[in-house]
Amino acid sequence: MIKYRSPSQKSQYVIWSVTFAIFIFTTFWSVLFVEYFDPDSYLWKQLDQAAFVDSYSAAEGVLEHFLNAVLFSAFVSVIAYFVLKHLCVRVSQGSLPEGFYTQSSWLDVDDKYLVLIQADELVFFEFERRVAKRLQIEYQHSASVDELIALADPKKVRRIPFDEISELVSDHNSDIFYVKHKGQRHRVVFINQTVKAHALELVQLLLPEELEYHRNERTRFKAALPVLAIFISLGMFAMVIDMVLIRYLFSLTALLIAMPKLFSCYLDPKVTEIWR
Repeated sequence: MIKYRSPSQKSQYVIWSVTFAIFIFTTFWSVLFVEYFDPDSYLWKQLDQAAFVDSYSAAEGVLEHFLNAVLFSAFVSVIAYFVLKHLCVRVSQGSLPEGFYTQSSWLDVDDKYLVLIQADELVFFEFERRVAKRLQIEYQHSASVDELIALADPKKVRRIPFDEISELVSDHNSDIFYVKHKGQRHRVVFINQTVKAHALELVQLLLPEELEYHRNERTRFKAALPVLAIFISLGMFAMVIDMVLIRYLFSLTALLIAMPKLFSCYLDPKVTEIWR
C-alpha cells in the first residue's frame, strides 16, 4: 500500500473523470440540440404524428448527428483535459509533497528519477516504470540508498563529487537543474519546482568555494520571444498546409501547448541562477 501519493497521482484520476463527464454531457446535449433545430430530424417527425416516419432513414439521421456530436465533444474534451492538466500542474509546482523528499533525497515518480546526496557526492539515476510503485513504497519506508539502487537496478548511476562540479545552472520556473562535471552536462530532475528549490538549498552549500554565483533576469519580452516565434510558426504552417488533419494538429499544438507557455513566459519571466 502506498502511504503517500504525488500531486500528479492524486489529480490524474480526477482529470480523467471530469474529462469523461464533459464528453458524455456535451455529446448528449449536442445530439439534442441538432435534433431540435433540424426540422427533418427524428425528434420532430415523432412529434408530428401526421408525418410518416421511415425508421431506417430516421436512424441514419440520428447516427449522423451522433457522430458529429462525438467529434465535437472529443474536441471539447481534449481542450478541457489539457486545460485541467495545465492548471493542476501549476498548482502542484508550489508544494512540497509529503513522502517524496527528505533532507538529502528527492524522489520523482512522474519522470522516474531519484536524486540523493551521499557523503560528498551528488547521486542520481533514472529508473523504469515497472519498479516505480515498489520503489516509492520502499522510499517512503526509509529504505537505505543501497537498497533503493538495488531495487531500481538502473542502467547507470551518476555519482558526481561536489568538489568536481564546474557549473550548476537552474531556471526558477523549471523542475530541472544542470550540473557540469568533467566537461559533460548532466540533467537532474525533480518532481516539481518547489522540491528542486528545496534540493538547491543544500546543494549550493556543498559546491566548490571558487564557483561564483550569477543571477540572470530576463524581461517579459525576451522571456516570451522564443515561444512567440514558435506560436507564429505553428499558426503559419496551419494556414498554408492543405491537409485537414495536419492543419488541425498544428492548430491544436499552437492553442493547447504554445499559447499557455507563451502566457506563462510573459507573466512569469525566466530567472536563471548560475554557479560558475
